[in-house]
Amino acid sequence: MSTPTEPAPSSDEFLPELRALRQSRFFTDRPVPREDLERILDIARWTGSAKNSQPWHLVVVEDRETNAELATYGAFTQFLAGVAASIVIVLDGDGRSQAYDEGRLSERAMLAAAHLGLGSGTAWFGTSEARAQVRELLGIPEHLHPYSAVGLGYTDASRAQAAPALRGRKPFEEIVSWGRYSGPAT
Repeated sequence: MSTPTEPAPSSDEFLPELRALRQSRFFTDRPVPREDLERILDIARWTGSAKNSQPWHLVVVEDRETNAELATYGAFTQFLAGVAASIVIVLDGDGRSQAYDEGRLSERAMLAAAHLGLGSGTAWFGTSEARAQVRELLGIPEHLHPYSAVGLGYTDASRAQAAPALRGRKPFEEIVSWGRYSGPAT
């Protein structure tokens, strides 16, 4: 990433990094340095939001036992038991724009993590019961919504990160129409 005083990376450097971003689900025991967490959080706080509302508060969890507890609060949270740190995204509001903003922030944090050599993945607290458990565990006020977390750590490269069926993408021609909808290629 560049700042206004630094030259932007060339597309040859940056675009492959964007394309290579994947969910990590297995991590080593190595802790993430506080400096790297702060760099990720700083990038995340600069994420755009609807009307610049910045409807989030970020709770950083470095305690492995707390992350292991968070891992029990949903159908897509189990991998949090192995992360070095997680960022629980707490939203003020629960409308469409907040959900969009949350997704943008998650992706931005994941890209920053990848740039620092870290793996990451998103976890979803998909039920009201799960969100209530997260609120209680982390002391989050009742009116705020902890829908998701970004798990962080050094990816365990010795383990497969996704099921083989999830690898790859649909062909370009199947998902893109130019000028007018032409539907998926058959």
